[in-house]
Amino acid sequence: MPQFFYRAKDSSLHLVEGMIEAETEAAAITRLGSQGMFPVSISETAQKGSANRPWSRARISVGTLAYTTRQLSDLLGGGIPLLNALTLLSKQIENPHLARVVEQLAEAVRDGRAFSDALGEHPRVFPPLYLSMVHAGEVGGSLEEALARLADLGEHEAELRGRIINAAVYPVFVLVVALLLSAFLIAWVIPKLSEVFIESGQQLPLPTRILLAISASLTHGWWAYLVGGIVGWWLLKAWLASEIGKAARDHLLMALPGIRTLTRQIETARFARTLGAMMGQGVPILQALEVVGHHVSNRLLRAAVGRVQEAVREGSSIAGALEATGQFPLFVSNMVAVGEESGKIDTSLLKIATTYEREVDRTIRTLTTVLEPVLLLFVGGMVMFIVLAMLLPVFEIGLVVQ
Repeated sequence: MPQFFYRAKDSSLHLVEGMIEAETEAAAITRLGSQGMFPVSISETAQKGSANRPWSRARISVGTLAYTTRQLSDLLGGGIPLLNALTLLSKQIENPHLARVVEQLAEAVRDGRAFSDALGEHPRVFPPLYLSMVHAGEVGGSLEEALARLADLGEHEAELRGRIINAAVYPVFVLVVALLLSAFLIAWVIPKLSEVFIESGQQLPLPTRILLAISASLTHGWWAYLVGGIVGWWLLKAWLASEIGKAARDHLLMALPGIRTLTRQIETARFARTLGAMMGQGVPILQALEVVGHHVSNRLLRAAVGRVQEAVREGSSIAGALEATGQFPLFVSNMVAVGEESGKIDTSLLKIATTYEREVDRTIRTLTTVLEPVLLLFVGGMVMFIVLAMLLPVFEIGLVVQ
């Protein structure tokens, strides 16, 4: 969604600046008006402050941001004022990009600006979720608690990503090693052996002819494969970065057996934990659903969250809206209904998140168990083809000699 840099007057006629997300400039002006601010200027590209600086454009990992947020929460919990805490924190952070961002936050707070407004100048570092939670903490006088909740969210997100990456490391490693070894055999070993077969003058078997053709192609046209691979990777990356490519990727993830289940579990856990944390912090439900919708990665489920927001705006219960989308398991809507009845919906959402995070672990283990023999069959098939293609001519030569 486009981001706009704005200067506006608040209810006290003080000049404030920040970033806001909206579909159009008119929508951004409307959102500012609903927040009690009167826009002075607004533009789609940030024109001032740290938003144009290199460290503002640098991406900070979820784990690093969560660790820093936890430190800030602990400092505030120790009775240190926000400005002093930010100044102290900027000197302790090892990541140079994040350290410069925190320095800018300290300068903004020193100038009398709200912490949430200062965060809005760094949209590449602090997502809308961060701004909403901090703003709710400032309004409710519980900034320390809001930062602690954000740290919890970041730590769970980093842990979830780590599980997925760790599960993918072994299969990817095996596949890459198999492909590199096969390329080495085809490009360097087989050409030397092929001279013996050619000198024999006999008709080579079909597998051998195919292997020799592949070997000759790699040996003499390796540069074409290299250039084609680089261009193909660049085109694929550009296509996946486009809206059409992202939509196609998300539809594919929701169509593949096994992957579909894992994707739904990950997104459900992310949705439930984020929404539960925001509601527990006192963020209004409609605002929380809007922010959570941006936090969900898959576009199909993001659209479902948007439909939930519209239904709730029209007076529907959250549980009924979730069930009506058909995209969330029945367990989710049932747990949310229980939370609505008891008045502890944030607790119910966090329980849902914990449940589905455990399901993610089980699904990853199952997929890994299934994938290992599939990879072994694939690698074994490649090796068997190469060995068979090289041994068949040897057997035929032996038969001719006899």
